[in-house]
Amino acid sequence: MPKKTSRWQPGQTGNPLGRTAGVERVRQLLDPHREKLIKKAVSLALAGDTVALRLCIDRLAPMPRAELPAVAIPGLALAQSMSDKSRVVIDAVGAGLISPDAAAILLGAMANAAKIIECDELAARIAQLEVKDLL
Repeated sequence: MPKKTSRWQPGQTGNPLGRTAGVERVRQLLDPHREKLIKKAVSLALAGDTVALRLCIDRLAPMPRAELPAVAIPGLALAQSMSDKSRVVIDAVGAGLISPDAAAILLGAMANAAKIIECDELAARIAQLEVKDLL
């Protein structure tokens, strides 16, 4: 099979300035008109344009993010497995110790942690198998 050749060397492109991302390009085009566009959106909103009104309101008063207080969940630190920890969190909701929103955030964080642990364990197992193959 013949070796593929290219006019470009590794690490070299035909566009030394790089590709401008679409969103960044739109920003560059709109930026010189920023003040006029804002004034127009405001005037449309004041004239009753509901889309412009919503845009202005969303920028002035965005939906607040849930800011949850720190919580202490009895038994969470003692739980051994991730499934045991998730049961403790769910039980805490049932007992009224934490809100369902707080539980959802905690369970999501625990799920992400479980994925990270799983990836680490798989990487270690693969490394062990590769060492065995070399012996």
